[in-house]
Amino acid sequence: MGFDISWIGFNGLDRTECLHRLRMTATDEVDEAQEEPFSLAELPNKWIILFANDFEYVSDKRLAALSAEATVIGCHIHEGVMFSDATLFNAGRKVWSISHFAGDGPLNLENSGELPAEILTIRDRLLAKQKAAGVSSDVDHVFDIPVEAAQLVTSYRYDQWKFDWGEPVFHVLKAK
Repeated sequence: MGFDISWIGFNGLDRTECLHRLRMTATDEVDEAQEEPFSLAELPNKWIILFANDFEYVSDKRLAALSAEATVIGCHIHEGVMFSDATLFNAGRKVWSISHFAGDGPLNLENSGELPAEILTIRDRLLAKQKAAGVSSDVDHVFDIPVEAAQLVTSYRYDQWKFDWGEPVFHVLKAK
């Protein structure tokens, strides 16, 4: 079945301000398997990650509002249909986005804005890997392009629990 989620990374805001903007409160309960509707983790690099078990939670409108005086990145992941995207907003404005939907073809990749050179390197590497595997391959390397782009920005990856910097601890959130 796989993941069917979205997540948002915040940079330039503290935890209190993130929670205020999200209209949520944090609990002391740890969401070890990220099964709760919403949970939040603070990373050592000052990024704060909101994990949502709701594919529809992330939207451009929400990211624009959340990014006032900050940088946010939003991601949708639906492994069932092999859809992934990453969208970066800064100060209420969309900077760039990149998305893949296997339903539109194994090499489908759409982007807007000016992608940083490091993301173009990820794109080129994974497109070459997909072409080498063959477009009819059961492996979808292109799906990982937005995923790795978001990880490059935040150091977080939705399907990884241990990192070079440690393990994120997600706390359950409740709506106000």
